[in-house]
Amino acid sequence: MTLNLAIIIKRLNLIKNLIALEEEEYIAEHIVKLEQLLPSKEIKEIISLLQEKSYGKAVKQIEVFINLYQQVAIYSDPEIEALKLEVKSLEASINSLSEEKADIEKLIHEFGVRHNNELGELIIKILRYRKENAKGSQQQRETEEDYNSYHKEYDSSKNEEVAILTDEDQKELKDKYRKASKLCHPDVVSEDQKEIATKLFAELNTAYEMNDIVRVREILQNLETGHFFINKSDSINEKRLLISEIEKLWFRIDDLKQQLQVIKESDTYQTICSIQDWDEYFVKAKQKLRLQINDFEGGQ
Repeated sequence: MTLNLAIIIKRLNLIKNLIALEEEEYIAEHIVKLEQLLPSKEIKEIISLLQEKSYGKAVKQIEVFINLYQQVAIYSDPEIEALKLEVKSLEASINSLSEEKADIEKLIHEFGVRHNNELGELIIKILRYRKENAKGSQQQRETEEDYNSYHKEYDSSKNEEVAILTDEDQKELKDKYRKASKLCHPDVVSEDQKEIATKLFAELNTAYEMNDIVRVREILQNLETGHFFINKSDSINEKRLLISEIEKLWFRIDDLKQQLQVIKESDTYQTICSIQDWDEYFVKAKQKLRLQINDFEGGQ
């Protein structure tokens, strides 16, 4: 008997108890977890009955399955179970830190896009005047580098737009992003699935940054309807490998915390946090930049 079968039996007992307690709202999440365990034909039939809400038949089939296979259940080392639970807990911490990082990066990206769209041309005009005025002086090279650097950055993103969503859609976007990220996070899936999870996770984060709620919905739907990833906590069964994985996850958590600290201490993020009203900020910023342009033009 494989460990998957032992887990399946535990999951079936949970589902049976939920039915007995009439807590139907929690059954769906356990069905999803059953499907992630690459179930046999018998389990697929039970899943089908549960999805049809044929709970009487489902319970009967569950009892038949458990009675048939319980007798051959292998001994489960309690330390291994404890280590697996520790891995799950660390996986949850990684998901939480990654979500916080994604939210901050999304905020910075939205601010950057609006900054370029509303102020970019004015800033380029000022940098051009500074460059022209500095010709032949010690500041010539510096002003040329400032102008070229900003112009290049502006050109690469000037046509970029972030979709405008209602508050309701923003809430849905965030909720669906979180659900999807938990199902495909490359730091917590099994090693043989990491490459494809990394690509999908990057696509998910890009869609989240751009407020592309349609794509986020599609990714989540695909993940929930068959394109499953298996977490390391469900794929590793050897004690030494679990201990090694715990060390790796702690290292990744520390790395994410350091990345978050750097982002939070950045000038851009500090500026954004100090702004109470974006509309007011950009109105005032435009006024200041136009005054600078007038000064340059008046001095010519």
